[in-house]
Amino acid sequence: MRRVMFARPVKGPGRSDEEGAILILVVFLTVTLVAMAALVVDVGALLDEHRQLQNGADAGALAVAHSCGLGACDVGLAQALANANSRDGDSLAAVTLPPVNRVKVISSTRGGGGALLPFAFGQVLTGEKGKTLRATAIAGWGPPSSASAIPLAISQCDLEQLGIGNYSVITFAKAGGPCVAKDSSGAFGWLTAPCPTTFSVGATVAGDPGSSGPVPCLVINTDVLLPVFDTVTGTGNNTRYHVVGFAALHVTGWRFQGSNASTPNPCGNSTCIAGTFLNQILNDTTGAAAGVGTGTGFGVSRIFLVS
Repeated sequence: MRRVMFARPVKGPGRSDEEGAILILVVFLTVTLVAMAALVVDVGALLDEHRQLQNGADAGALAVAHSCGLGACDVGLAQALANANSRDGDSLAAVTLPPVNRVKVISSTRGGGGALLPFAFGQVLTGEKGKTLRATAIAGWGPPSSASAIPLAISQCDLEQLGIGNYSVITFAKAGGPCVAKDSSGAFGWLTAPCPTTFSVGATVAGDPGSSGPVPCLVINTDVLLPVFDTVTGTGNNTRYHVVGFAALHVTGWRFQGSNASTPNPCGNSTCIAGTFLNQILNDTTGAAAGVGTGTGFGVSRIFLVS
């Protein structure tokens, strides 16, 4: 039987060079794909983690600033909010209280007990197991430089005598006491302004010579913001009050020329307003320091992010 023979193909010139070039290309593409995977997966994870940390730092700084504005300065709020803004609920929060009404929060990765956010692919290229990320936020608090309030000014001297958190009956007519020389027209006075009005610290505001004022501005068992004055000049239609801050009052009753809220009225036949002065945070301009002044807060503060 005749055997059919097949000739083995003979490599032509340059064949081995082509195979070598293809191998180099495959290696190069593999490394490139791994690098791209590291870029997409690891860098994306880093950015996402940093966003969580920044959210936690911002929330923590504002929460601590809020508590400081109320007089407590609970730094433990930062850790709770750092965890709450982290998907794994496991972040670190370091809190410092610099001077001048500021709080600084640095949140960082914990990574399941370690300090690293582990790499998925990046270790192949960098030799590093992961990266520690940090985010910083600074928040501040301070007395408002302006605010929307009802047109009823309270004397700074009397407010300091009454104190924050105490039930008070503030009478208009004054027979004596340590504040008479400072606010001879009484412990409070109506202002010639609509209800509510935006008042600014440092402004001088015209007073209403009457003692009843716009009573509808007051609603029993609600919180109102009052301008605080340190000096009053003039009488009658020429009365002027100098605004130095704001106070928050929880209104429980009043009496003005025969009209009163609450039974019995708080002060018999006198003209008065009754309630409790509060610590209060104004959140209407959170994120902007423009509405914060440098004077006394009288229990009222505004919080904001510095950075």
